[in-house]
Amino acid sequence: MDKIKVAVVGTGGIANHHMGVYSKIEDIQVIAVCDIFKDKAMNFAERWGVPKKNVFTNYKKMMEMDEIQTVSVCTFNQAHRGPTVAALEAGKHVLCEKPMAAKLSDAVAMAKAAKASGKILHIAIHSRYQPHIVMARKIVDEGILGDVYYCESVGCRRRGVPGGTFIHKKTAGFGAIVDIGVYNMHDTLFTLNYPKPVTVSGYACDYISRNTPGLETMDVEEFGAAWVRFEDGSIMVFKISWAVHADSLGNSYYLGKKAGMTYGTIYADSVPKELEKLAESEGCTLKVEPRDNMVNIRIEGLKPVDVWDKQVREFIKAVREGGPSPIDPQKVLITNVIMDGISRSAQKGKEVNVQVPEI
Repeated sequence: MDKIKVAVVGTGGIANHHMGVYSKIEDIQVIAVCDIFKDKAMNFAERWGVPKKNVFTNYKKMMEMDEIQTVSVCTFNQAHRGPTVAALEAGKHVLCEKPMAAKLSDAVAMAKAAKASGKILHIAIHSRYQPHIVMARKIVDEGILGDVYYCESVGCRRRGVPGGTFIHKKTAGFGAIVDIGVYNMHDTLFTLNYPKPVTVSGYACDYISRNTPGLETMDVEEFGAAWVRFEDGSIMVFKISWAVHADSLGNSYYLGKKAGMTYGTIYADSVPKELEKLAESEGCTLKVEPRDNMVNIRIEGLKPVDVWDKQVREFIKAVREGGPSPIDPQKVLITNVIMDGISRSAQKGKEVNVQVPEI
């Protein structure tokens, strides 16, 4: 089997995670790297055994290499669009780091380029491969919860502001919302099979960080929250923080007309037969605890997964087999629609209408 030839744009910390997986897959060969800082790119190439003759500071020049089949885009958020679109237009498949983009217009351009090129654009939201997220989607698809009318999508760091390019609008676009919030937001949308949002009421602030030594120049949010109404009438409450005076912002959960769910546990009046069949098919067991004339049903035995390894292997498999993308960029685009809505709503201090663009 011929090796798939890969190029990497951006040689910061996240690129090393990509390379760590690529280096373990025998049918992949990273043959070129690009970074605006030549010395940084050269050091990266030396560390990972990439030929120095294929070190670039201009990604458009690198895309002229016909032998490149796929590209990992590992730049800061605001620089995702350029190399992604250039790679797709050059006939390369793309594995782009999350978020898809900081600006909705950039994400739309990327999705359109993928559709026009017929090439794969995979957004690296590795949390989607966590076993409890995969199982949650299956539970919803099986109708075990019934119609989900309300959910909360939650992530929390008490003190976890990352610094660097993450804390400036010029490079990141947003703060906690797109850095770690995109994970739980996307996982919720994925679990619900990507409902379309119609309105967003959002809030964002940076009260703690602005008074923290070393973060004086930070100009993005440390905390974000939103009330999102979907086309089907259901509601999502979204909460995320880098810094907050709390141990927790709560758990992500789903309320359905038949049952409720947190990741790994179902709350119902009795044990659904459909859940018993699903658990058996997945090699899991159910631990049932009676509670207040109802039952709590914990799903046990989900097999652990290396999500970094899984997402790259799924991408490469799609490249080998001719697609589609393991994570549809047109579905990921919904996260950008909501994030854009949060930003506009927070600025205006009121609810705003949102619409998922046609691609």
